[in-house]
Amino acid sequence: MEFLREFGNLVRTNRKVLDYSQEKIAEKADISSRHVPNIESGKCDVRLSLALRLADCLDIDLNGLKKYIKCDENGNYGKDLL
Repeated sequence: MEFLREFGNLVRTNRKVLDYSQEKIAEKADISSRHVPNIESGKCDVRLSLALRLADCLDIDLNGLKKYIKCDENGNYGKDLL
């Protein structure tokens, strides 16, 4: 779940840097504006497709989040990827 909190922080920070309202980023990412506060607070699960859309809209580099992605000893990613 730490990934979701960190991703939410990045969304909020980059949205503010770009001076976008929650409504504007919701429109750009094609999601409900009610969904954005939950993403920013890390309270909801985010599908990879949505994470990529938000990253694209907000110019977020997802490489910094790799440390929060857990995989097993075989290199397989578990449920807490996103």
